[in-house]
Amino acid sequence: MNVLILEDKKNNREALQKIVSSCTGVECVYTYEKSEDALKSAMDKHMDLFLLDIILEPGSGNDNSGILFAESIRKYDEYKLTPIIFITVLMGLERELLKRVHCYDYIEKPIGDGRLVREHIEEVLGAISAGKKPNSREYVPLHYDGIGYMVFMDEVVFFENKAGTLYIHLVDDEIHIPNYSAKKFNSMIHQTRFLTPVYGTYVNADFIASVDFRNKEVYMKDDSVIPIGGRKFKKFKEEYLGTAKS
Repeated sequence: MNVLILEDKKNNREALQKIVSSCTGVECVYTYEKSEDALKSAMDKHMDLFLLDIILEPGSGNDNSGILFAESIRKYDEYKLTPIIFITVLMGLERELLKRVHCYDYIEKPIGDGRLVREHIEEVLGAISAGKKPNSREYVPLHYDGIGYMVFMDEVVFFENKAGTLYIHLVDDEIHIPNYSAKKFNSMIHQTRFLTPVYGTYVNADFIASVDFRNKEVYMKDDSVIPIGGRKFKKFKEEYLGTAKS
């Protein structure tokens, strides 16, 4: 198995390289300080796992270059489902923000004796060796005001446009992104099924509790009620009934 480490600090890179090299099934470990070098390596050689620091340029305000690297990697078919573990220092607003958008696939620095890192890596590589793909949660990366968001689709109940702002309604939170369309956000979703009961609103099929076609209303599992628009009624009904049967 090949593992790529992207970390700006030399001592952390060396510590991570030592830990990863000791894991069962690891053949080669590639370490990089710069995103461009890491990306070139990932294009030249197949990587089975990425370990990424989120903050690669600590001198830059609101730096999230590790997330940007992850986003660029996901554009390639080869790496759409490749496991990524974020290893970073998260403090104050950054930590709360990532928790709020359900980005919990990370390990906090300091890494200590490395046992936690080793456990994560061996669990992922063990699943690959057994011929199974690790459970993959679809997410969409968003960027607003210099901050990176990772929005997991299995937490999105529905999203909509209101006065030019994208509102993403999560299981236990809500995200607002000004000047961002629901249509554009939907175009970035490839696995999770969303239906459109009314123009500008997309509902997660997995969160639909029931549909009242007589009164043209969709009842969501979080108790939200979404109207069904006249122009969308026929198509929504066909898509919903097709989803319910499958």
